[in-house]
Amino acid sequence: MRTRNLTLDEQTLASFDQHKVLTADQLAEILKCSPITVHRRLKEWKAHTSYNQNGRFHTLPSIPVFNAHGIWQWGAVFFSRYGTLKQSVIELAAASPQGLDHRQLQEILGLNPKCFLSRYEELPGIRKEQHHHQMVYFSADDQRYDLQKRRRFPPEPTAALLPDDAVAVLVLVTQIRNPKMDAPALAEALRAQGHAISDASIAALFEAHGIGKKKPTMRG
Repeated sequence: MRTRNLTLDEQTLASFDQHKVLTADQLAEILKCSPITVHRRLKEWKAHTSYNQNGRFHTLPSIPVFNAHGIWQWGAVFFSRYGTLKQSVIELAAASPQGLDHRQLQEILGLNPKCFLSRYEELPGIRKEQHHHQMVYFSADDQRYDLQKRRRFPPEPTAALLPDDAVAVLVLVTQIRNPKMDAPALAEALRAQGHAISDASIAALFEAHGIGKKKPTMRG
């Protein structure tokens, strides 16, 4: 059995301190060993492997200063405290207050998600949904998902939609005169008269005052 050369180990650790990141080939040259032994050393040292650059680069746990998202960049090389790119997406999307879309993932990871997400048939613990022509990644946990969804798409407050008093009177008068008109028809009629009002504003007014559609009565 070959005796381990501790001096070479020390030289390797010193090289990490100097260069911060090293490839497996560089490590094999410093340690004067085979790729299998390099892999064994990296496992022993609990080294991080880059999630880009084809996983060519490695660094020691004491070197990265991870940001709030758990990402560390050294030049063009990126590392994640979560390990792989796939696991990083899973952890980040699940922990996000509002879920994450492709633009947000790119800002965090430094990579275009369209270039790598297609590789993954599934992301365990993550729910994918299409919203307004963009994919959003939410937690698969029901309670967490509901919270993320409400934060990303908060319902419009009814009070903010209500028309001012003068327009509200016009709406109600027009509705009384035309009881079969629904909110879109009323809004269109009032806009034709020069009043700026939306369908949602009229619907909010009806909701605020408990005005609903009357059901037709049966006649004998």
